[in-house]
Amino acid sequence: MTLPERRNYPLSDGVMSARIWCNPGAPVLVFAHANGFCAHAYDQLLTPLADRFEIIAPDLRGHGRSRLPADPDTHRSWNIYAADLRALYDQLPQAPAMLAGHSMGAASTLLAAAGMQARPVLALVEPVILPLSANLIARWPAHNLFKGRFGIAKQARRRANGWPDRAAVTERYRRHKTFANWAPGVLEDYLTDGLVEDESGVRLACDPQWEAANYEAQGHDCLRAARNIGRCAHVLKALQGSTVVNQSGLRRRGVSIEPIDGVSHLAPMEAPDRVAAWIAAIAERALG
Repeated sequence: MTLPERRNYPLSDGVMSARIWCNPGAPVLVFAHANGFCAHAYDQLLTPLADRFEIIAPDLRGHGRSRLPADPDTHRSWNIYAADLRALYDQLPQAPAMLAGHSMGAASTLLAAAGMQARPVLALVEPVILPLSANLIARWPAHNLFKGRFGIAKQARRRANGWPDRAAVTERYRRHKTFANWAPGVLEDYLTDGLVEDESGVRLACDPQWEAANYEAQGHDCLRAARNIGRCAHVLKALQGSTVVNQSGLRRRGVSIEPIDGVSHLAPMEAPDRVAAWIAAIAERALG
């Protein structure tokens, strides 16, 4: 079994850190994580794919071990993540054959791919594709009037962020309903890089203020990006609590959408084996 290693990539304003499953000569797969998480949370999803791919899983800006500025007061869209991802792609010795991601990471991957000359295959798990009205409001000059009105952002800002040690966090989170359906070991994987140590104990690597700002920063345009990608993009949509709201907009642009039952928006945490199998099937059909 291939074990991942840690590698850092310099960007113009800091350092992006990534988990790498080395497989010299294999096609390159880059996977981007969801808001509030980190690359390590997806180890059980990505490790089974390491025999087929060389995998690069970055910690996005404001998450995990990456050290890049993340100012909630100036955050307007996920285009900043797309720019970071393209800067990462440009540093790889071999161009990615496949781009994948979950939730915010999936949407940011779609945005990043739209700016590339090459057209890699996209495997997007539960990308956040909202109605056009949400994006228009976020681009409105007076968008700050709506700040704080999104329930999920309010919840993020109220999130506890400070514990005496890692064991205290693990005990608290195991009792929380959010993690009740996660596959064994995924919570521990997430907390490995999802926590950082400070002078008083441990805290979340993704500050709750930044997580909340991500929910509100909807000034990007995923549907325009999808128009440039066409049939290269494949979406896996959960039948419960999905964030793929504008399905018709994606389909009109040639994106294929496949359902997955028995899981929620957090499908990679709840059924990493099934999501890995879906990515592998997309690769088999598209790459041979």
